[in-house]
Amino acid sequence: MRKIAKKITNIFILLSLFLSYFTLSASAFEVDYNFLLADEEANNYLSMNERDIQRFLEEKNSFLKDYQYSGNNPSLAQLALDPEKKYVKTRSAAEIIYNAAQEARINPQFILTMLQKEQSLIENSNPTERNLDFAMGYFCYDGQPCNPQYKGFGKQVRSAALQFRWYIDNINRYSFRPGETVCIGDPLPRQLPCTSKGTEVTPLNAITAALYVYTPHIAGNRLFATLWNRYGFGSAIGSPVPPIAIRSGVIPDGALVKAKGLENAPVYLIKDGQRLQFASANALVSRYDPRKVLAIDSKEIELYEDGGVIAHANYSLLEDNFGRRWLIDGLNKRLIGSDEVFRSLGFNPDELVKVSDQELLIYQEGLPLSTAASASPFAQLLKDTAADRIYYVKDGQKSLIIDDFIAKANFPELSVKNTTVATLDALANTGPVKLTDGSLIKLDKDRRVYVVYNGVRRFIPDEATFEFFGYSWSEIKTVSSRVMNLHFLGEDISIE
Repeated sequence: MRKIAKKITNIFILLSLFLSYFTLSASAFEVDYNFLLADEEANNYLSMNERDIQRFLEEKNSFLKDYQYSGNNPSLAQLALDPEKKYVKTRSAAEIIYNAAQEARINPQFILTMLQKEQSLIENSNPTERNLDFAMGYFCYDGQPCNPQYKGFGKQVRSAALQFRWYIDNINRYSFRPGETVCIGDPLPRQLPCTSKGTEVTPLNAITAALYVYTPHIAGNRLFATLWNRYGFGSAIGSPVPPIAIRSGVIPDGALVKAKGLENAPVYLIKDGQRLQFASANALVSRYDPRKVLAIDSKEIELYEDGGVIAHANYSLLEDNFGRRWLIDGLNKRLIGSDEVFRSLGFNPDELVKVSDQELLIYQEGLPLSTAASASPFAQLLKDTAADRIYYVKDGQKSLIIDDFIAKANFPELSVKNTTVATLDALANTGPVKLTDGSLIKLDKDRRVYVVYNGVRRFIPDEATFEFFGYSWSEIKTVSSRVMNLHFLGEDISIE
């Protein structure tokens, strides 16, 4: 009798999924099969932290919200310590998804969408063991049994994420390529014109082509695009997003600059194609190392649009016209939700500075400080004495510092405090700490010099380029290969 009841339950689950699929397909959302989503969206691996992923799973009442898996799903910090070692551990689904996204530099939202597309694991509250074992459909080909070598939730998530990273970076090696028309559904997809069985598709970017490599049929990719849209991930899908000009000139995004040869020249931060001026030395040094300010030709700086003035020091307390109180945290403004929170963080009302709405516009709205919880917005360095590891701790999250050099270079003003394993275990994990923007690094016995911006190291190809940007030879630091490899290799610095 129990077997009959179980079969009936499974039939209802399958029927529900069947109806869900056709409800999605019949929705008003129109899929552009040439452009399923933007490359920038697929590559946005910082779109969600581990807490965001867990919150999403809980909001969807997903089976994965409480699911745990034991296997080798290392964090970036663990990979930085020893990429060859297996870090077998029982982890939550959210941690596994986050770790895979950071390692592969793939948007965790992309992984979540794939989990629903392949095995309905976001919305199905009662998945089968097979659903979990082959969560991403990795090495599961139509009409064939899945490869048992890739069985296991964690193995599926990590392998598929890394596979898409490879596809995106090497897409021209595959039969589906950006800008080339193919017939999806035809036995010979590259033979044009399409037969009545095929649909003509011209992928417009790498991730769209990669999705067809992974799932070479229309229905599966229609489902992916519809789910992505329904979950509200990324920006609107259905038409190509015009490329955004990241910068107007050749100055790297994240650089601090001032005009060469001008006495008392203002200092600017180059960010997202704009120049943001620091109103005072205090506004600058409370955020950045002034030794990293580059003296370059004023004409280069003027190529950037005026983005406004950074008028306040970091951690300033501001009050707007509506009586709302804000903490300035870097380039973010964080709403202080109540008097209780204000007091719990040790703030004094006398520290509040009245400002206009216009003065606040330059700051992005960050995470509010809404509870009087233990999570502090103020950074500190905590040491796990048992494992002899140092962590950067802020807002209830910890980030491993893989080398003492990074602690000394990034946080010379912070002292290291010993703490307990229990204290650290209560904090959420984020990726390891990378060097700050403008850090000049090289390896021992290697003449190549790199500069770090936005967590990426960029090669400085020659002396002319080095001097054009006003870098200082005395600021070049020799680092370990572990520190060097923590920073992905980006495009060369160029003056053209």
